[in-house]
Amino acid sequence: MPSIHIAAVAAVLASLTTAGVALLAVHSYYRRPLKQLLHWMDEDICSFHDDSVIQPPSFRISAPLIARMGHRIQQLYDANLQLHHQSIKDPLTGLGNRRMLEQRLEIVLPLSRRWMRPVSLLMIDVDHFKEYNDLYGHQAGDDCLLEIADVLRDIFRRETDIVVRLGGEEFLVVLLDAEMEEAMQLAEAMRDMLEAVGVPHEGSHVSNVVTVSIGVTTTSPGHPIELDRMIASADAALYQCKAQGRNCVTNDIPPADWQEGSHSA
Repeated sequence: MPSIHIAAVAAVLASLTTAGVALLAVHSYYRRPLKQLLHWMDEDICSFHDDSVIQPPSFRISAPLIARMGHRIQQLYDANLQLHHQSIKDPLTGLGNRRMLEQRLEIVLPLSRRWMRPVSLLMIDVDHFKEYNDLYGHQAGDDCLLEIADVLRDIFRRETDIVVRLGGEEFLVVLLDAEMEEAMQLAEAMRDMLEAVGVPHEGSHVSNVVTVSIGVTTTSPGHPIELDRMIASADAALYQCKAQGRNCVTNDIPPADWQEGSHSA
């Protein structure tokens, strides 16, 4: 046989030997132990906590592995849970964001309609916030938003109250089972408390401290509810606030012909 053929055969044999060794290693170090582990977990799961049952050595050897696997699974679960919380929170204020708002309303709005309960929505806008940032700087602007978030937490304390930051200087509050009168009272309480905190604002045209304008809307009990339409109605009320000089609370009555939409109940 020519030497070149011998060399080729030798190369093929060497390649097959290497592949065989690799497959044997995979089987010995991974597949076989895992199959044994799964076998004992399936066969002896009922007797795992029974001290009278003597487990085979292979099972006792695998017990630390099971513990490590369980610990690792718990770590992954905790990490995913933390990521979920971060994804529905505003990173600056710690309030909810639009995603959290939509997730919660998908659950509570159908219940509110079924139980014939009203739903109120407050749209909150910081008066002349751009001038505040221009005068005091963006870090002071962030601190101001944190103060407002704290006031919101102090006023809206019920577990069912949904408080979110929509972005920039806009905040939104959803009050379940709250009539217009109650929603207006809470909005006035929030506005008064923030004014009493007295965050200086020399650039404001309405006060020497930071103030807010709040638009309020309320749906009729049992009426179909669409989030975007509620926001539009609260925005209309907020526009009235600005037309009246800001630093006030106004309300808007939703039209009676509202229809259900993508976020309706």
